[in-house]
Order: sequence, then C-alpha cells, then structure tokens
Amino acid sequence: MELRGWKYEGRKISEKLHRQILEITGILKDTEKSGGRSWRSLQEYMAEELGTKPGQIRTIKRMMEEFGILKKGVLKSSEIPDREQIYTKDGRLLLELLEMEQLMSQCLTEAHRQQMGVLQEIYRLCYQKALISYTCEKGMLHPLKATLKALKEYEYLDYWEWYLLNTVIRRDDDVGQEEELGRLIEEYRAGKLSFGAGAIVENKLSHIYVPGNFAYGGFLLEEGDHLDLRLTLNGEYRELAEKIINER
Repeated sequence: MELRGWKYEGRKISEKLHRQILEITGILKDTEKSGGRSWRSLQEYMAEELGTKPGQIRTIKRMMEEFGILKKGVLKSSEIPDREQIYTKDGRLLLELLEMEQLMSQCLTEAHRQQMGVLQEIYRLCYQKALISYTCEKGMLHPLKATLKALKEYEYLDYWEWYLLNTVIRRDDDVGQEEELGRLIEEYRAGKLSFGAGAIVENKLSHIYVPGNFAYGGFLLEEGDHLDLRLTLNGEYRELAEKIINER
C-alpha cells in the first residue's frame, strides 16, 4: 500500500521562523532596502540578508500567507504594493506581538520574562485561528479537524498511523473514508498490516511539519520523532477540540 502525506509548506512555527519573519517584514518596511525592487529581485536580496536561499524566502512567504499574516497574492514578481496593504488585520497584530517579544528579549528581566509568556499565549491564539481555518485537498479538507477526530477515536497515532490518516482522509466528515481508516488502523494494530522503506510516496515529511504546527498551537502533544512518533490530544484544549470536531 502506498502512503501519502498531506501538503505542508516546509516550515515549523519556531523562534527561528519568527526571527526570519521579522527580518523579512523589516526589509519590506524599509523603503531604502525594498523600494524600487520587484518581488523577484527582493527575494534574492532578502536571502543574502538572512543568510539563506531565495527558495526559503518563498517558503516563508507562502507560510505567512497560509497563516493569515500576509494577504494572499500581494507579493508578485512584478511589483511590491504599498506596505499598509500587505498584511491582514490578524497579521499586523501577530507581528506587533513578535516585535514586542523581540525587544523584551534584548533586555531580559523577570518582569519581561513574565510578559513574554503572556505575549506567547496571545499569539498562540492567532495561530490557533489560522490552523482551524487551514485547508488542503483543494479546500475539501481541514487537516486539524481530521487529526483531532482520529486522535479522539483511536487515543493516539504513531508514525505509520499518521500516514494512514493522511492517505485515506481527503475530505471532511466522509463516512466511507473514516470507516476505511478504522479498518486499516485495526489491521495495523493487530499486526496484519506493516510498512517499510519506500511506502511513503508523496509529502514524506508531513509528520514533521503538520503535527508539529498543531502541537505548537496546543491542540496535540508530540512524543518521539520519526518511527518513534506518538501523537495524543492535549487535555488542556479538549473542549476546543470537541468544538472543532463537531463543526459542520
């Protein structure tokens, strides 16, 4: 059986990503650095400034779009729009919070440490909103909802079960697909179904990026990695998880 992962943008939410986002938005704000450049040439300039490659800049840009920081399609190869028109309302809020956190970290006191904890909880809510809304499979599937439903039903998912979920579930609340997933997980846990190298033929790093971001949002807990991966529901957000699962 061939396994396929869900689509991912290739970055996990992290302090490093936040630093890169702030560096990118800082360049966009600075007309001396970005003025007169096309998005194509600006990617190369940003890559040099950040010590990375243009492909990584494009990946970060796509992730900023998917997470509702940038308005989709505003950065094109031919032009850079007015800076006030680039960000969504939620995106501007998140960037302000990240900037405040960065300033506090430069002169870290106990008071700043506590304030940074509050900021992190606030922007976690921004990410939760984005993750709840995020779709793939041409808009037919909300991956977070499908993941939470599976974790509620089966208590946990390991590495191979994650890819069974990704392979079988391609539409929201499809009873036939959910029954097929249940049958396959039952066979797998009974030892009647096994997988080896080469079984995953598409989006082979889905187990890193997708549940990693769900864990950052507080929806689930991750233990181990790769073949030792184990995903479970985060009890602190069980009420929210139930609400997401039951939405139609």
